[in-house]
Amino acid sequence: MKDGFITHIKSHTELQDTVTRRKEKYAQLGATLQPLIIIVGPNCNSISQYFVLVDDTFYVLNSILSSVDCCFKIIHALNLQYPVESLPIWSFVQKGFYKIKTPWDTEYVCVNSLLSDLGI
Repeated sequence: MKDGFITHIKSHTELQDTVTRRKEKYAQLGATLQPLIIIVGPNCNSISQYFVLVDDTFYVLNSILSSVDCCFKIIHALNLQYPVESLPIWSFVQKGFYKIKTPWDTEYVCVNSLLSDLGI
């Protein structure tokens, strides 16, 4: 689920292979690769670059927060779908941070419980 939300790679040499594998995975599911956040660094505490991938274009951002914000807004502006494996995470971001509800939202008990526990 976490790779569907934020994909972490250790170096730029892994970038194209990672994107190719993700595209192949989605093709096997009969879907297309949706906008994706990719972070580059030796570990999660030492990230050197943040990208949002849309089609074959990499947008460079300054932080993880700006990457999540950018990816979320691109998905909604272009009327795209959240990545399949991270639907609950994106649902939490949508409802918890952006306070957006749509008629086509999927309801997740875990997301609703977390929002309730947080008083959101």
